[in-house]
This record gives sequence, structure tokens and C-alpha cells, in this order.
Amino acid sequence: MLSFPVTRGIRGAITVEANAKSAITKATCRLTQMMMAANQVRAEDIACIIFTVTDDLDAAFPAAGARQAGLTDTPLLCTNEIPVPDSLPRCIRALMLLTTNLGLTEMRHIYLGEAASLRPDWAAQGDAEIDIKSLAYKSSEDGKAPSYRKAILDIAPYQPGKPISELQREKGVSDVIKLASNENPLGPSPKAVAALEEALGGLHIYPDGSCFELRRALAQRMAVDESQLIFGNGSDEVIKMLGLTFLEPGDEVLFCQPTFSEYAFAAHLMGATCRVLSLADDYAYDLEAMALAINPATKLVFICNPNNPTGAYVREDAVREFLAKVPDGVLVVFDEAYYEYVTAPDYPDSLKYVREGRNVVVLRTFSKVYGLAGLRVGYGIAPKHLAELVHRVREPFNVNGLAQIGALAALSDEEHVAKSRLTNSSGKAWLYKELSKLGLMYIPTETNFIFFDLGHDSETVFQRLLEQGVIVRSGSVFGCPTWLRVTIGTFEENERFINSLRKALGE
Repeated sequence: MLSFPVTRGIRGAITVEANAKSAITKATCRLTQMMMAANQVRAEDIACIIFTVTDDLDAAFPAAGARQAGLTDTPLLCTNEIPVPDSLPRCIRALMLLTTNLGLTEMRHIYLGEAASLRPDWAAQGDAEIDIKSLAYKSSEDGKAPSYRKAILDIAPYQPGKPISELQREKGVSDVIKLASNENPLGPSPKAVAALEEALGGLHIYPDGSCFELRRALAQRMAVDESQLIFGNGSDEVIKMLGLTFLEPGDEVLFCQPTFSEYAFAAHLMGATCRVLSLADDYAYDLEAMALAINPATKLVFICNPNNPTGAYVREDAVREFLAKVPDGVLVVFDEAYYEYVTAPDYPDSLKYVREGRNVVVLRTFSKVYGLAGLRVGYGIAPKHLAELVHRVREPFNVNGLAQIGALAALSDEEHVAKSRLTNSSGKAWLYKELSKLGLMYIPTETNFIFFDLGHDSETVFQRLLEQGVIVRSGSVFGCPTWLRVTIGTFEENERFINSLRKALGE
């Protein structure tokens, strides 16, 4: 079973000028702050810190430095080290144990000043050139910077798939395929491209702030009122708008992990609390457990269906039973970014709950099957009483003019959508067969990607694929360090991926 988050250890070291309380306290405070800031750690995330000092320092003082750094309730252990040959004099070492969503390769171990010589391989992560005032943890009590909302320290920056140009710069590889971000391998809708070319002369005009033409076309297609549509700069922005509208400190946001990171972003942005459950045995959202987890503080429930990164989905009967248990004051959001790729006959018709006026929002996007990821057009469908509230936090002109024109044209390009689905279904079947030949366990998917398990740390294989010009998505981003996610590409791309994977596995 996939699980998240995990317990990790951050290591650090610093030297002091003298065996004096003031020097030891100051150095320990700085080291603690740097370790927390560089890894975006809150005090409540820390289980304990173990400080060791060389025998020429008093072990009684590091705790005072950690308390000065704000860790008033954190368990601390301070002791003298056993003397080691060639050890640095007057050195403080720290091992910070914490619960985090960072993967092993993302941890930043902090070795400051002369202590950098102890671990030169890690020193670049935290040498003296890193100024604590440039890191998010810094307080502003010294008056040199404005105060900030402490809730933002819970936000882990989104980690996108590696761009093709970046790999070309890093590895000097010219022939690169990107199968990391679930983009349409056939490219954008030809109708969208033609419409965009025709519209380029109007870039000096502000876009239609209401997305009138696109709104009317989508409302007709989905049999909803035009006022029920919420447009965003990608469905990510709609998620953010839902957070801005409904969340306050003390509220809880419920979802399963691993999943799309923007649900946690919306919660942390507003100072709400994330209540995170594990996925079910079939790697889809566990709606039975989620129903039991709802409490008076629960305000928002996100259900990624099909789920990213696993590709598994929850069925109609499970959704119906779940919604029957949800209290009236809880908003349920179905994120259906991969809706157009779904072929399962028992996939739920979530829009019917919106039409019934339930507290349900459905999210969809033009980034996937329509091939318009670069234009960023997403939307939500909600009952009028919810949509009216969300529109109050929407920025004016948040969907640019070309994005509206491209999305409207793509919506009518049924030939491109059908071809994209066919390419995906045939590629999926072929990749299933080839992954099985390699003895690799994969999760059956209702999306345009496959999540598969190598059975051991996947970082080496991930890097070997990069060296061959093949970009996939590392499972460590999702807290699944033995997994990889690959976008289903064209036949040529799929074949190249499998051949490169064989080489990366040493076959």
C-alpha cells in the first residue's frame, strides 16, 4: 500500500568560536533555523532533535539555542560525542527527526562554515552562502522584513515534470521525449491551432472577462446553466478559488494520498488543516474511510477521480453511498481532469449531483485530451449557490483571450478527441504487455498515464532514463520512492520508453 507522509532525518553541523554559552547558543539557534527553513519545517512537524558536541564543548547549552529558535515544546537530547580522530574542534552536530512530504533526494542537510568539510557532498546545500534571511522561516522581529502569514510555511512548492529544454542543457541530449506530465502526445487540436493563428492580431485587446462564448458552448454540452461554470487559469486556479471562498483557519480539508498536490496547497494557503488518509487497496480513493473521517471541522473534501498518480477510479455505487453520508455543510469536489480518457462503464456521473443542487463541484480541464496544457484553461461546474460565491474571489481576466479561443475551437474538434482516445487505449494495452514482460507491477489506469512499481528505489532508473533522453515522473515526488509514472505516448514514444527502460534496468 502506498503511504504518505513519512518520517525523515535531517542532518546538520556547525562550529563555534569558543566553549561559551553565548557562542554555543547562537550557533545552535542558527543551525536549527537553517535546517527548518531549508526544508520548510514547522515546529510541530519535529519529533525530536539529537544534538552531539565534541568533547571540547559543554553539552548543556545546545538546547538553549534550539529553544531560542522557537522549539519550546520539542523534545531535545544533548550529549558529548565519543572522540573521533581528525574530528573538527568545537563542533555541534544535529539530527532532526520529523514528519515530512519531502523525498530522500529532496532533503537539505545543512553543514555550515568549517563544518562543511565533514560532508562536502552535502555542504553545497547549506554552506555559508545561504543566508537565513533569504529563507521562508525567518521571523521579522528585527524589522528588516515585513511579517508574513506563518501558514505559508506549510506550502511545499509545486514540482513540475522536468522540461525538455532543461534536460538538453543538463545532459547535452538533443533527442528528448517527455512522458512526465500527462500531455497529449498528438499535440493540440488542429482546430485550436487554426483559430489561434487567426486571433493573433487581437492581442492588444483585453479578454472577455466572463468567457461568454466558451461558457455558452460548455453549458449547452453539459446541460447546465451558464452561471454554474467557473473558469480558471487551469483547474489549479479553480481549486485555489475554492480554498479562498470556503476555508478558514480551523477548517479541515480531507483527501487521500498520494494524489494531486494542489489540494494541500489550497488548505495551507488559507491556514486550514489537511486530514490525509491512505488510498484503498485498489489504489483509488477510500470513500468508506473518508466518510468515517468527516467531523465537525471538515469543510472541503477532494476526490481525485481517476486519481493522479495511480490512475485508479472510484465507482458510481461507492460515490452514491459516500454522498449519502456527507453532512450538508461539507463541500465535495470531484477532480476529473482525465474524464475524457475514462472508458469504465461504472464511472460515476458526478454532474447529476451538481444538477440536483448538492454541495458538489466537478473540475475538468482542456490541458489533457484537448492538448492545450500550454494555454491553461480549466473549469468547475457547481450549483448556482456555490458558483456565485466563488465568482467573488475570481480575478478579472483570469483566462486569457487566446486560451478562450483555443478552448472553444478544441471543444468542437471531435476528430482530434477520438484520435487521442484511440492512441491512448492502444498505447495503454501495449505498455501493459511490455511492463508485464519485465515483471513489473502496474496499476490499471483510466487515464493517459501508468503508475508502476520497480520494487526498489527508482531514482537510479529515473536518472538512467534521463541520460537516454526519456523524461518520466519520479514516484518520490508523491512519496512513493519505488514507483515511476509514465505518460502514454505515441507508439514510437512508447517503444523508445520500453527500450530505454530495459537498458536502465540492466536487461
